[in-house]
Amino acid sequence: MKTLTGIISVILGVAAFSANAGGTAVAEDPNANSGPATYFEFSAGAITTYFTDCKGMGSQNEVVESKVVSGRGEMGAVKVPGRMSVRNLTCSKALGKSLELWNWRQQVADGNIGRARYDATLIAYDASMTPIAEWSFSRAWPVSVDYNETTPGKETLIFAAERVQRVK
Repeated sequence: MKTLTGIISVILGVAAFSANAGGTAVAEDPNANSGPATYFEFSAGAITTYFTDCKGMGSQNEVVESKVVSGRGEMGAVKVPGRMSVRNLTCSKALGKSLELWNWRQQVADGNIGRARYDATLIAYDASMTPIAEWSFSRAWPVSVDYNETTPGKETLIFAAERVQRVK
């Protein structure tokens, strides 16, 4: 079995090498990100900051299943959208000197959530700093700030919002 697997690997390798237009084999790095470098500009109220990683933009609906009976007496189910929820946005960046994000998070910690909610935008840029996508968030606020122990010098923020929409 090992011999057969080895032969198949060699055949596939030769086929990939032959199919390459330049004639040189290109090896994929399995640890590399799936796309080009992306940078993020986050703005909320008077705060604007830049992140190297953001994830979690989106929303989802609960699935409500209702039982139905057809005209012939057969039982079935219908799935309909239920309550919608917005996923929390998680962003990371290098630790900086600015206290703006910390002070914003402190408003929430002090119980001033009404004053801490801002409409926010997140713009994704490619490596040449060309905007490639934009999201808007309604009534966003910082859930947490984490100074990552496993990656010293990096801070991670989690933001909650009532609504998210991709606008570009």
